[in-house]
Amino acid sequence: MNNAAKAARELLLSLGWCQPSDLSMEEIAWACGLMVTRKEMDGCEGRIIMSRDGGIISINASIDYQPKINFILAHEIGHSCLHGNIQPLFADNKHSLAEWYAKGEHEKEANDFATELLMPSEAFARRVKGQKPSVNVIGDAATYFGASRTAAFLRYRDLGDFPVMVILVENGVVKWKSHSEDFPFKWLSINTPVPAFTVAGDYFHRNSKEPGPEKVFAIDWFPDDFNAQRNPKQQLWEQCSRFSDDAIVSCIWTP
Repeated sequence: MNNAAKAARELLLSLGWCQPSDLSMEEIAWACGLMVTRKEMDGCEGRIIMSRDGGIISINASIDYQPKINFILAHEIGHSCLHGNIQPLFADNKHSLAEWYAKGEHEKEANDFATELLMPSEAFARRVKGQKPSVNVIGDAATYFGASRTAAFLRYRDLGDFPVMVILVENGVVKWKSHSEDFPFKWLSINTPVPAFTVAGDYFHRNSKEPGPEKVFAIDWFPDDFNAQRNPKQQLWEQCSRFSDDAIVSCIWTP
């Protein structure tokens, strides 16, 4: 656990946090001396102005998705706890908050802080212990912690019990991937068409939406991967979740 995540854990311990229903993100912000406001902002999802005695978090009034609001709040609380003595103003645009690996050390630290504050590692690991990362399992965790389903998929990648890869597919093109260290297949090119004979491929090529996890051949997803080539009959589980009107998140895990 890095220093940013440790700082988030220490904050929760200092507040007596035991479960998500104990305190909302707004209440945690207040406990940190931060006022929360909603206002119209052009090209900015959230920002924080800090002083020696506290600060003001502003959230774009156009955002009404509570998991997103929760993450923005946790992110800005992170700036306050980690960077209050460095810079008085942080403004986060849509691009930076849409990416988990935002450029810049301070943004990465604030994201790590927010992830631990919103989905504490020990509590999340208990919630998904022994369970495969199906949409139902991830949806339950997301609802429990007040996070987005995509964020919960990525948290499972780090803390779940099964090797997994999470893939973002937009307009039929692989845009992003991330996998647990123990996932056996790694080689998947970005900005390439989604493989046709996969669950994600069914979604984009045949407008087919599978209700549950389906088995796929590893070689179909990873034709250039040595491990898949060596074991062409190896199967994986795959299930997809809607990310936006033109994008899905595909979760692939080992049997």
